[in-house]
Amino acid sequence: MAGIRAVASTPTLQAFRKALPGGAHTGTPSIHPWRLHGRIPAAETPYGRHPARLSERLVRPSRRASGVLLLASILSHPAVLGAEEIIIFGEPDEPAVTDPEPDRPPPWRDPDRWEVRLERGRIESGALTGDERQADTNHHATLIGSATWRADRWEIRIGARADGHRQLGERPVSDSAADYDETWLRARGDAWRLTAGAQRVSWGRVDEIPPTDRLAVEDLTRFMLDERADRRRAVPALRLELFHRRWTADLLWVPAFRAAELPAEESIWAPVDRERGRLLGLPPDPELAPVIRDAHFREETSGGGGGGARISRHGRTSDFALTAQRARHSVPYYRLNEAQDTFTAVHPWTTVAGADIGFATGAVTWRAEAAWLSDVPATREEDFGFTTVEGVDWVAGAEGFPGDADLRVTVQLAGQHLLDAGEVLEPERAYYINGEIENEYARAQWRARLRFSLGLDRRDAYLNPEIAYRRWEPHEFYLGAHWFDGRDDTAGGFYRDNRMAVLGWRGSL
Repeated sequence: MAGIRAVASTPTLQAFRKALPGGAHTGTPSIHPWRLHGRIPAAETPYGRHPARLSERLVRPSRRASGVLLLASILSHPAVLGAEEIIIFGEPDEPAVTDPEPDRPPPWRDPDRWEVRLERGRIESGALTGDERQADTNHHATLIGSATWRADRWEIRIGARADGHRQLGERPVSDSAADYDETWLRARGDAWRLTAGAQRVSWGRVDEIPPTDRLAVEDLTRFMLDERADRRRAVPALRLELFHRRWTADLLWVPAFRAAELPAEESIWAPVDRERGRLLGLPPDPELAPVIRDAHFREETSGGGGGGARISRHGRTSDFALTAQRARHSVPYYRLNEAQDTFTAVHPWTTVAGADIGFATGAVTWRAEAAWLSDVPATREEDFGFTTVEGVDWVAGAEGFPGDADLRVTVQLAGQHLLDAGEVLEPERAYYINGEIENEYARAQWRARLRFSLGLDRRDAYLNPEIAYRRWEPHEFYLGAHWFDGRDDTAGGFYRDNRMAVLGWRGSL
């Protein structure tokens, strides 16, 4: 049992002893559980000149002794009386034994705070089937890895990627490259988040071609074969996000411009076809073709990348956002300088004002997005000179699950307009319908999917059917095809000979 401790001075102990039956000692043993711990001076010890512990004897205190003891316990204090003896009632407390805390490493060296993983991987091989194909096979591999550290309100991410392309046939290509992926330092509070470093930022609400997504860096190494999320590269930027109830303010500044990532010049996905004298997006021209074959190509990428703000509100049944940006087109536009027989890939500045909205009715989600651009690059017909005009891009669509929870359908209508463009090589307006149809089978072990984009006012088609085996998620093994067709001045017509069947794997670890 826990002991009760009383502290008393020597005079107090002497008074207590006198109160005991027989003066200081009684020879009759007692079974009372109290025991006295302490020492009596040798001169007063009944056992002779040598001191002895009273704990070896049992005593039964009288009422007088109990009262004296209680009074002594209350009034005596070591600071006032100068304690010389300690009397303990009951067993003394055992000291608590605690294991020493193990030495923990600093937070940045603690392995429990780090997460290292393969975020995305893809290996794909394709066989071209076009009659006038310039390659027989096309192979591609991408690996993206990251290491992320988290502690309280801080987060660090280090990312890297490796890409490899191999093309066999009439125009062989073997190309590989390493690049940084998202690599940043992030601090967060209760109502804000600040991120500094290379990051992928995708604004907008609609799928595939959001009109307000103008500060992102596009990856065109495989044209549009990959989904939108996989067609973005990281760009050094400073991003501040502020949160207040249902409102979010997203502020972004890109101090150094980064152009879109392009394939090798001899790749079948390059936007410049020197052999045919063609540029992606322009109709074939017998006067322009020899210039393209013999011209020199260079690129202007110096300067800043711009910035912008996006204010959004999230509601129970609807969301909307407004955005204003001053940005540079990451996709290059080739400006001809006939005097020097040179094409310069330029990235003109443009002011962007846009909005997007989304809402749900039943099992259908509706989305719409539009943007006005102050400077859209174009080429005049009369002298192939470079110019910029105002433009408007818009997209409206819906996503739902008709008839079956495993069937998902997304359909979007899109339009692109050049305002007061005059006589230019580019079409003043273009309309498209694009989307995705997806269905899962056998308890989601199999997935069939079709991605599509079709021109409405001119022939321009892209189809991507695919069937994937997903039993070992997040790994997928898939068989698919990429099919292009269209007029010569469309993307489908430009890549018509690149139709191919593919077999591949994608996943993460």
